Amino acid sequence: MTIDLGRTNSVDVLAERATLAGRSIADVGCGGMAFSRLLAERGAQVLAFEPDRDQAARNRDAAPIPGVRFVEAGADRLPAADGSLDGVVFSFSLHHVPGHLHEAAIAESVRVLRPDGFLCVVEPADGPLNTVMKFFHDEDAERAAAQATLRRYAVPAFEHAATYRYHSEIVYDSFDAFASRVIGHAVDLDESDPRRAEAAAAFLRLGGPEHRFESPKVMMLLEGPRRPSSHATDA
Repeated sequence: MTIDLGRTNSVDVLAERATLAGRSIADVGCGGMAFSRLLAERGAQVLAFEPDRDQAARNRDAAPIPGVRFVEAGADRLPAADGSLDGVVFSFSLHHVPGHLHEAAIAESVRVLRPDGFLCVVEPADGPLNTVMKFFHDEDAERAAAQATLRRYAVPAFEHAATYRYHSEIVYDSFDAFASRVIGHAVDLDESDPRRAEAAAAFLRLGGPEHRFESPKVMMLLEGPRRPSSHATDA
């Protein structure tokens, strides 16, 4: 069952359901470390992992974030000891993990968690903004694969699982502001492509004169990692 929380944001949803202050949490696929910063502001000690070399270089060159330590690493090989972390978070990042590494990514999350630890996976849900985004980059297949991974590999690996749906609001100054934000990591549509006009028309139609969009999200929060030996059968 999915619980609808209405309008809120990911860090509040997580903070209301899991203790963050004083806990060691991995932000896997951290991108520019925006969510890492939010976790640290709630008192967490954050290990921020990002496998993309270009983004990793930018993170290393960026001003330090109190409470955040950056390491270049992928989800399938987390540089953390067994049972050393209280939480693992994938914020809009699991669908970027290559499909053949999904099982390994979940296994790594289980491996590094303490017995009372949690895995939190936030993924975008379909909405008006996604309709515009598809002109730039259609991620429907990747998002569906991420949800299938959670059902197949993550849910059986934890004692408890809960799913929440909620939304926040994003307001853009203009279509160009929106395009400049997404074009850096979207390769399907550039400024010379005639489909850009179609995207702009959809942006204005769906966002209205204020360019205001609802941004729906789905969070799966899994608690109590099961070690492989706990559900192994006798030979």
